[in-house]
Amino acid sequence: MRLRKNSKIWACAVVCLVIAQAVASVLFAKSYRLTAITGWIEFALMVSASLAFARNAFSSSRQQRLVWALMGVGYAIEACSQIVWIHWQLVVKQAPAMSLGDAGIYLAWTALILAFALRPHAELTTQHQRLGTLDLLLLLLWGLYLYLFLVIPWQYLAPELQSYGPAYKYLALAQDMILLSIVLHGWLRSSGRWRHFYVLLTVIVAVDTVMEYFVDTLSGVDLYFSGSWCNSLAVAGLAGMTYAALMVDGLEPVSEHGDPVSERYWRWASRLAAPTTLFLPVLAAWSFLDHSLPASVWKFRVLLSLGAIVVFGFVGIVKQARLERELAHANDELLDASLTDLLTGVRNRRFFANSIQAEVQQVLRSFAANAAPDLHNRDLVFYLIDIDHFKRVNDQFGHKIGDQVLVEVARRINSAARLSDAVVRWGGEEFLLLSRCTNREEAHIVAKRVLDVVGTRPHRVEGSGEEMRITCSIGWAVFPWMETDPKLVPYDQVVTLADYALYQAKGSGRNRAVGLLPEGKTVRGGTVAPAIFINGIPSSPVTTLGPQIGEISAPSSSTPAKTAAASATS
Repeated sequence: MRLRKNSKIWACAVVCLVIAQAVASVLFAKSYRLTAITGWIEFALMVSASLAFARNAFSSSRQQRLVWALMGVGYAIEACSQIVWIHWQLVVKQAPAMSLGDAGIYLAWTALILAFALRPHAELTTQHQRLGTLDLLLLLLWGLYLYLFLVIPWQYLAPELQSYGPAYKYLALAQDMILLSIVLHGWLRSSGRWRHFYVLLTVIVAVDTVMEYFVDTLSGVDLYFSGSWCNSLAVAGLAGMTYAALMVDGLEPVSEHGDPVSERYWRWASRLAAPTTLFLPVLAAWSFLDHSLPASVWKFRVLLSLGAIVVFGFVGIVKQARLERELAHANDELLDASLTDLLTGVRNRRFFANSIQAEVQQVLRSFAANAAPDLHNRDLVFYLIDIDHFKRVNDQFGHKIGDQVLVEVARRINSAARLSDAVVRWGGEEFLLLSRCTNREEAHIVAKRVLDVVGTRPHRVEGSGEEMRITCSIGWAVFPWMETDPKLVPYDQVVTLADYALYQAKGSGRNRAVGLLPEGKTVRGGTVAPAIFINGIPSSPVTTLGPQIGEISAPSSSTPAKTAAASATS
């Protein structure tokens, strides 16, 4: 396996420590010197593994950072526990049968289990059901609860080695089996360098599990001592952890999107933490009913279980609240997506259908509450905007360029609209600008602004360097139609008037806006044209011209002749 240059030096130093331990185990018999050499070599390798995983955390993606940080913390805790053992073996010169260092080792392996449960090789996406922070917290609390429930009473409340030993032994064995199953699953579900990583971890955890059994058996017959061949295998396992960390330094996770096995794993992993709370009352009842336990033990276990129920319940409530917020956010995103045009990013007709009644009622309330004729900015103006000669764009440049034109026109209309306005893709190359809280006497100004922003600057054709001139035609009408009788003409009839005005704009030369106001109304800067009747409604048209050819930015000198033709026919 290829490593970086500095990683190779690191790996060589680790190998030298393994060789030194093997040589010491052969040359020295059971002695203070051998115990010291073994203790400090194991400490150095624990620190090495912690630093190696911590380095991965600094150089990896955000997703993997938590994985490597947990592994680094795990081996840092184990290194602290090793210091405790060195103190007892080298300073006190008597290793206790029950030590606080055991708790450190248990906590360290709990951190490793949580880290590998996050599967560092898999790229997590929003589609995956994955372990969240609160799920990890629940699993960590569950592990701590089991240690406090099974081991601590026999160490401090009613010290008893016969009960402490088996409790710690089987709890540690359960940890080993859980970790072994997780890394074995990673081996089966990974490939390439990640598979090599998991193969090495599987071998290390399997050997460590077997060695724990042998050490426990040999210690019972006084055949185990610090520095024996068992420690050489343990040292090799610690060195293997450093090498494993160096092996995947900078290695990106692989995507498992759509993999049913991966989906099933994350789904069950995220659900595993919550049901553990159900065991707490059972364990509390068992402790209360077991009359063979010392009073101090069963009281401690009952109180511990009741406290754990409160803590687990609180975490569960926080998790449920977070899930509800995430669900509400997801629903909002889905709703927003259902009301948005996929191509242009502006609103669609469903948005218009869902919101128009509220807009209309707001306008009617405004007019009903304030009947004074001099109040402004109460009107609702419908602008129907159609791209001129859009079919020619598709025929000459293709539908891909046509889609780009639609996107660009939608962007330009948005830039001309106010924050209170809404831009809707009405259909095909047609858009609706819904202008809220505006003044009918200035409605033609907004139309002029849209004409200018769409038609003043040419559109560059992607991939060819060519430029085309895009113009639009606009028809608009105002709601309510009659200020003195707001309900006389419904809003859908006003939209029909705007549609008629659009056809008037296209029929009279395009690149212009035609608006309709009630007969006799004026606009700022001039008067409207003589009244015409539309569906029996007397209306006065207001015409606003778009930017002329001389106002258009000239194409670049490198523009081919084809551009001029496109501009002329657009």
